[in-house]
Amino acid sequence: MSSVVEDICELLDSYNGRDKVVRLACYTLKLYGCIKGEKPWQTAGSRLSNARMMLRLFDDIPMIRHTYSYGLGRQESSTMAAALGVLANMVDQAFLPVEKACWLQEVGVLKLSDETAERLDVVSTALWAASLYISLLQTVRAIRQLWWSRDCLRHSCEGGGSEARRNLDVRLTLQAVTAGKLLLDITHAVSCLPEGWLWGERIGSTKVAAIATTSSVIGIAMYFAKKRLLK
Repeated sequence: MSSVVEDICELLDSYNGRDKVVRLACYTLKLYGCIKGEKPWQTAGSRLSNARMMLRLFDDIPMIRHTYSYGLGRQESSTMAAALGVLANMVDQAFLPVEKACWLQEVGVLKLSDETAERLDVVSTALWAASLYISLLQTVRAIRQLWWSRDCLRHSCEGGGSEARRNLDVRLTLQAVTAGKLLLDITHAVSCLPEGWLWGERIGSTKVAAIATTSSVIGIAMYFAKKRLLK
């Protein structure tokens, strides 16, 4: 029991961990509100979503430091991996000021026409979806590399290397689950785009909330799975 409590406290003590919990609470409330048709629950979920956004207002400096440290990705194993890493950093770096501009417009500090505000919101959502898609490409590459390493290990260590194979199998499983979670997140992000952008606005709010809630559950489950399995 104490171990479970310690794990939960450790999750809540970190910025990313607490964000996972708030995200789960946010979309669970929205899902319940959509199913029951009760606006107060949906409003509560929206308030939690706004709380997550408020905390992201201060992510610029950490993101700049990460982008600077990563550079052109010379530490990566291939040019493709480096290109994807650099592109991911560029998209994430662009997303933060655009989201700030959307927030400033929403609270009335930034005066924009309705058309410009709508375009800004579309750009913000498109950058979010693009970031998720790049992450999916990176995850698929990681799966391919792990699968190749597993095959090489199986052929070079006949009858041995069971611990190394188990470790690779665990990593493959975790990466596959991560890819599934990213597909859910991409479905969610694109559904927030205007009609005419792929499947934008074609998925009902209840289904969107269900997709986001499922993704949030997977995210927290992955956090604990990595702690248990990758030692």
